[in-house]
Amino acid sequence: MNPSVMLYTADQIKQRLNRAHLLLKSPLFDPKSLDDNSWKVAFAELIMVSDDLLRQSSELGHRIDFYEGVGVTGKIQDITSLVEWMRACLPKSVADLSVQLTTQRLNRYFDQGTGYFANGYFFTGEFDGELALFIDDQRIYLKRQLGRAIEEAEPFLV
Repeated sequence: MNPSVMLYTADQIKQRLNRAHLLLKSPLFDPKSLDDNSWKVAFAELIMVSDDLLRQSSELGHRIDFYEGVGVTGKIQDITSLVEWMRACLPKSVADLSVQLTTQRLNRYFDQGTGYFANGYFFTGEFDGELALFIDDQRIYLKRQLGRAIEEAEPFLV
């Protein structure tokens, strides 16, 4: 076990799991939601909570390591490393999100398609009915990846 990684109590894990489930169902991630940037804070918080849960699962000997749809570019090997990389791009705490969030780095795209975001990053969304969330050029799908990762980690955490 890596001593630098904090292990959470059962209550802390339960709180994070509840928060992750709540965020995954947030109307801010609905295709019809207004793009008023409030989804960016929810996305950043979801990444932070997911990172805590995936780290805890890894520390307990159960790394969530699927790689379907994960853009493997050397630094990102699986879903856990993608979430870890995305968290490293964000402020250190949830309290800092609304103040310090660099919004030009975050984008989203619903359904299937390709193009360029206003910040110049090329994107691809591979699935109809799915929300692709981006930090720079790194993509993560809300249901297929974040939802699945939480679902796979949960049995090891409760």
